[in-house]
Amino acid sequence: MEDPLRIEFNEWAKAGRGESMERGHRPVGEQAIEKMGVQLDAQVLDVGCGSGWAARLLANKARSGRVVGIDISDEMIRVAREASIAFPNLEYRVASAEDLPFENDEFTDAFSMESLYYYADMSRAITQIHRVLKPGGLFVTVVDLYLENEPSHQWIETLKVPVHLLSIPQYSALFVDAGFGEIRTERILDPSPVPEDYIGTSFKSREDYLAYRAAGSLMVSGRKR
Repeated sequence: MEDPLRIEFNEWAKAGRGESMERGHRPVGEQAIEKMGVQLDAQVLDVGCGSGWAARLLANKARSGRVVGIDISDEMIRVAREASIAFPNLEYRVASAEDLPFENDEFTDAFSMESLYYYADMSRAITQIHRVLKPGGLFVTVVDLYLENEPSHQWIETLKVPVHLLSIPQYSALFVDAGFGEIRTERILDPSPVPEDYIGTSFKSREDYLAYRAAGSLMVSGRKR
């Protein structure tokens, strides 16, 4: 039986939603990637890479290194590969975050933008990320759907796949349980203006959207001990 998550994100890719996801997530994602301090020779894993926009940003940072983007959706990977031909240090694979096809201690950094709460077994996924990082390696994840950001809860009823709704302390605890230290949490704000005549499908009103933006995206980071 095919993975429902793969089916859903394949549909998103076919509908061209990779571009809209980039527009929505990039203002925060760029800030998170800057905070990572990726080195020129870094070996970076982008977990749940989607159309590959964040992987391309990371590849620009690790110009003498290597970036690998993985996604459960083969259609998203196809889109990402087509858009990344100019990046010789960047590759993509169809893979599950819960069973990463990499050796222990293979990467210096790992990044995940707005994908972690989709994984059926989040604990296993974070443990897998910890496994493939080198000692001292940094994992940074950004999520928009979390308990303290109440307007984001509206998405749950519209999604066709189950998701996890966790609090900031619960995310921190998952990192600790996976073996990470130096756990940090931060809220990152999207600086782009909200149109006065905002009409969107993600929120019931402009007021809800403003409240969501004021709460910010949650960034959680930790280092492999």
